[in-house]
Parts: sequence; structure tokens; C-alpha cells
Amino acid sequence: MKKFLTGPFTVLLTPFSGDKVDMATYEKQILSLNESDISGYVTNGSTGEFVSLSLEEQMQLTEAVAKLKAKDKKMVVSACTACLADTVKLCCHAGEVGADAVLVCPPYYFKYSAKEREEYFISVADNSPVPVILYNIPFFTQEIELPVIYRLFEHPNIMGIKDSSANMKRLAHMVQVTEGTEKSILTGTDDILLPALVGGCVGSFTAFAAIYPDEVCAIYKAVEAGDYKRAREVQFSLMPMLREADSETFPKGYKKLMSKVSGSNFSDKEIGN
Repeated sequence: MKKFLTGPFTVLLTPFSGDKVDMATYEKQILSLNESDISGYVTNGSTGEFVSLSLEEQMQLTEAVAKLKAKDKKMVVSACTACLADTVKLCCHAGEVGADAVLVCPPYYFKYSAKEREEYFISVADNSPVPVILYNIPFFTQEIELPVIYRLFEHPNIMGIKDSSANMKRLAHMVQVTEGTEKSILTGTDDILLPALVGGCVGSFTAFAAIYPDEVCAIYKAVEAGDYKRAREVQFSLMPMLREADSETFPKGYKKLMSKVSGSNFSDKEIGN
């Protein structure tokens, strides 16, 4: 059975000029990536700094992707808020602009029970006009437990998960449980892209697909061809840059690399003097 989403998706980075989004640089990023072999775009993800954006700014960025993306690229919209009504609002806007799916993390700040988080996802899926991809990112939110994920996968509008735990054990179990279904298991961690693909993940949502799209796509192509030596060489070539990116407060290191590689200024948002 064909999986819902496959391949390398790029989590777009958000450049700022002072305290405003630098739309010209953002649009340039989209147009440049249109020339790559990536499968699609993720707007307003973690490296897109959605927590620094208003709902209106998030919608503006989503509309830019919808307008400028190449026709062969898919679009996933991050709808990650701590408020159910706002999350559903972003989901509805994603549907209006033609997104293929929304990416939804657990509600955050308060420590919700597993049952409460499960009910939250069900409410979002019940009200979203487009399919939902769960977002497991324990670095910033509570981890979604595997039994909860398996129950949520029974919902017809929940079509997969982006797992950024970097936990290959979790990924292996999710891949096995969803074998023969449409549900997509996607890694959100560039460091383990190769082992994740070999282990059965069908795609990825990562920042390095925006910064180094050719290298990320090369890993996919090598794995598909069974050339694991080549895949390992490319994966290893990215490791020093990943260490460099992770050496700074997230996501500053990734934006510095993007500035260096693209020649554009991916500045942080100015939040005070």
C-alpha cells in the first residue's frame, strides 16, 4: 500500500530583519529549493521558529509557499500552538491554500496527561480539513507515547508521524506496526537519516534539506539504489556541519549555516535592545 508522504521534505528557515519577517529572503529560499529534488516544504516548523511568529505571520509564510512552490512539490503546514482553537485555525487556513497536510505537536507549557494529549490530537483531526501528521519532539514538548500513537493511527485523518526523538528503537517499532498501511513514519533528525531510511522510514522533515538539499537527496538516491557505501559517505560528510549547527542555541547554528551556504542573511528576530 502506498504511503501518504514519502521522501525528503525541507523545513524552511525564517529570516528576520529586525523584528519583522524578511519576506524577500524567505521567497528566495523557496525559489532556490524549487530547483532541487526535495519532495516538498514544511512551513513554520521548529527551525522555522513558529514560536516567534504571530498566527498572521505564519499564514503569510504559508501563503508564500503555496504561491511560489514548484507544482511537483508538496506542502505541509506546521499547526503547532498551545491553544486548540488556534491550531484548528491554522489547519483550516492550510486547507484554504491547498496544503497536503498539517504537522501538529502536543499542546505545550502545561504538563498534560497522555489521555489529555490524545484527546487534543483527536479534536484537531476531527476538525482539520487536511490530513494530520503527528509531531513528536520531546526536546520541546512531552513525548507522545507509542500506545497513544498506535491508537491515534486508527483515526482516518491522522496519516503519519514526524519523530524527532532520534530514537531508532521507537522508529523501528512504528515502522513495523504500520507496515502495509498508508501511515508514514518520518524522521525529523538529520543525524540519523541513513539508519532511519534503512530501518524503514519513508521520509524526513529536516532543516538540512533546506541548507544542503543535494546532499540529503543523494542519501535517498543511494539507499534506493542499494549503494549503502555511497549513502554512508554522504551522511558522514554532513556530520561536522550538524555538530556545528548544534553547538549553538537552537536554531541559531542552522541559520548561520544557511547564511553561509545561501549567501543570504538569515538573521534572528530582534526581541529587545
